[in-house]
Amino acid sequence: MKLSQSLWLAGAAMGAALAIAPGEAVAQTTQQPQQFAQVTSVSQLSDVQPTDWWFSALQSLVERYGCIAGYPDGTYRGNRALTRGEFAAGLNACLDRINELIAAGLADKVSREDLATVQRLQEEFAAELAALSGRVDALEAKTAELEANPLGLNAVTSRLSVEVKTGIFAASDPIDSENNAILPYRIRLNFDTSFTGEDRFRIRLQARENSAFIGDPVGLGQGESSGAGSDVNDDVDIDDTFYEFPLFNGRVTGLFGLVSVEPSRLFILDNVLSGGISDLAEMDEHLTHNTLVDSTALGFSWEAIEDLLFISYGYGADDASESTLGNGLFAGESVHVVEVGFTPVDSLTLVAAYANYAAGQGDDPGPGTPINDIPGDAQAATFGVNWEITPRIVFQGYYTRGFFSEDAVDDTNDFIAGFAFSDYFIEGSNGGILVGSPDSLAVSQSFDLDGEDLDEFPIQIEAWYGFPVTNNITITPGVYYITNINNDGDDIIVGGVETTFRF
Repeated sequence: MKLSQSLWLAGAAMGAALAIAPGEAVAQTTQQPQQFAQVTSVSQLSDVQPTDWWFSALQSLVERYGCIAGYPDGTYRGNRALTRGEFAAGLNACLDRINELIAAGLADKVSREDLATVQRLQEEFAAELAALSGRVDALEAKTAELEANPLGLNAVTSRLSVEVKTGIFAASDPIDSENNAILPYRIRLNFDTSFTGEDRFRIRLQARENSAFIGDPVGLGQGESSGAGSDVNDDVDIDDTFYEFPLFNGRVTGLFGLVSVEPSRLFILDNVLSGGISDLAEMDEHLTHNTLVDSTALGFSWEAIEDLLFISYGYGADDASESTLGNGLFAGESVHVVEVGFTPVDSLTLVAAYANYAAGQGDDPGPGTPINDIPGDAQAATFGVNWEITPRIVFQGYYTRGFFSEDAVDDTNDFIAGFAFSDYFIEGSNGGILVGSPDSLAVSQSFDLDGEDLDEFPIQIEAWYGFPVTNNITITPGVYYITNINNDGDDIIVGGVETTFRF
């Protein structure tokens, strides 16, 4: 059978990929998993039999040019009517295959009669082939656009994510207290929106209920539980609201936050130990950077030297919405934080950070309790390191020194050193071990059980191993041990199993 006759038969299958039939094309093309597979043998088409009058034509096209495709269900549907557009799609597929043979030096496999037929068909179907080429170009451009901008260009794209964290925990009785097993929880709903595909606007709603064990100077990482027997109610609050956006071709990231700005939004010292069960592991009560956590904040992060030097600055005000004396955006309790980060190699990050706290300009701010419960004016400096020893083992360490204007408050020396492990035993797992000191200022203020200053600040050792049960559920057993929680030398052990749901 001549090539022109064979092509009329090929069009019904090849053309189906782009123009099936009125009302049917949309349903097929929008279902990405359904692909029209190239046929390498006529026997792959379940509804084609050797007795069919078109059998030899299909067999010839498959063997000579390999330009036949079947429907996703493995059928050919040879009795269906054929449109000019469908025939153009089939013709285009065979033209591409013939060009490939010629380019590969196999022109002898294409007969002169077939080439003459192809030329005649090209002339007759020039309009349809041009339209088909335009459709393909448009689809390729749209695909490239979506790959480069998954959130979409010039469109507001929003996404909702939910995290529920709970578990059962228990503690030893360091001072003959009645510590009992507890079941705290934290629920977060994150609404993330992008206006350009490169920025992010987030609103987070949070509800939590948590109570620290008697004698525990740290508390669990599910909420602000620091305080002997303290409690966080289950009211729904706006916990995190910020807008981050690129500037100067992405070399600078700007940030404006109304509520509870996470330090990781600005600073490059990434907390790799955050998988632990305590507040210390989450750095909530420790690092200089975290002074912005409960603040209205303005800031930026600048990649001064590409992949080498980073400079970040953040300003936070604790009562920016208050118009009373001693409050407001600049007159109230506030903090300035500067971080310089250096990455000499991809696996090593070194940082130095400085924070300056102001208690406010009211008539008599006194010792007060400004940002992060620091009495009076204060300064703090942090030096930190993240070292990726292997792709699955990362070391993190940092030291913070606090200086306070109040004579009654001693300067503090706090530190953490630990290792985070990933993908050990179970793919997707996250484990770690750390040694550090809880916030010694918070300990001396809130957990002095004898009414005196602590002679020695506590030391904490913590270990955990989180493993995925499904893509959305993670279980994390963990335990931490804290020494010297009072001047009697008492210790406390807190342990439990935490479960996190994300969807």
